[in-house]
Amino acid sequence: MSASTRTSFQDPSGGWDIDNLKRKGHFSMTANHFHPYYELYYLCEGERMYFVKDRAYRVKAGDMVFIDRQVLHKTSDTGVPDHERIVINYQHEWLEQAYPHDAAILVEPFRREYPVVSLPAQQLPELTRVIAEIINEMRLQETGCAIRLRHAIIELLLIAVRAKSGDHGQPAPADHGSPMHIRMIKVVQFLNEHYAEPLSLTDVAKQFTISSYYLSRTFKSATGFAFSEYINLLRLKESQRLLRETDLKITDIALRTGFDNFSHFGKAFKKMSGLSPRSYRSGSRMNAMRQQV
Repeated sequence: MSASTRTSFQDPSGGWDIDNLKRKGHFSMTANHFHPYYELYYLCEGERMYFVKDRAYRVKAGDMVFIDRQVLHKTSDTGVPDHERIVINYQHEWLEQAYPHDAAILVEPFRREYPVVSLPAQQLPELTRVIAEIINEMRLQETGCAIRLRHAIIELLLIAVRAKSGDHGQPAPADHGSPMHIRMIKVVQFLNEHYAEPLSLTDVAKQFTISSYYLSRTFKSATGFAFSEYINLLRLKESQRLLRETDLKITDIALRTGFDNFSHFGKAFKKMSGLSPRSYRSGSRMNAMRQQV
């Protein structure tokens, strides 16, 4: 069980929003695990395990995590209860319109190989000042709140942009040297490349010369995802892309992304996105048309 206190703010333009959440107890994320916007995650207090793309990172208070669009991710419990975090979501179109000459600079932290930025001690005061300003503005929500918050969240991006790679700023994956995690990274990378093929827990376990039980238990521990859940998410993510970007028939998309049962594909897609594949495609095209006007 966990109790939570939440404060949120959405910019009137719809281009960005902020969510500050303080949780008591233990918690692991269960919601959809990829989305079409950028996400900046800042951990105010506590400790979290954060799986991004193909490996997990142990995130501590003061760390920022940058999630690119359509990248699988998930936070989970490390065994340490209680945490507070801030999540800022940015729409790409808003960044391009609000900062037409600087958008490429501002999205750079989301494109790095390692998504976690951990600043050295001498740079933390600047970061904590901006975070404190964001929390205070969200709490008071006085006149001009959106303006102050907009400047603060862009300042966070600039802090990350200026963070140098090397000895600091780019933490290594959690337990990256352990044989178990090295093997699970290879399994994840294999699934990322072969998700459209028929895959079973037994077959993949044989591929890596381990038992099905060990793979199931260790995969969940290393990534936060159940084995079958992760494969389905990969398939559904690709199916969304094909629905947005191609004119392929929906039945062909289901087969191309690894679903051999069209009914199962439709049910899984609607459970994940809240829409049928057909409605998702129609909505995506309407949004694209609005952006061109």
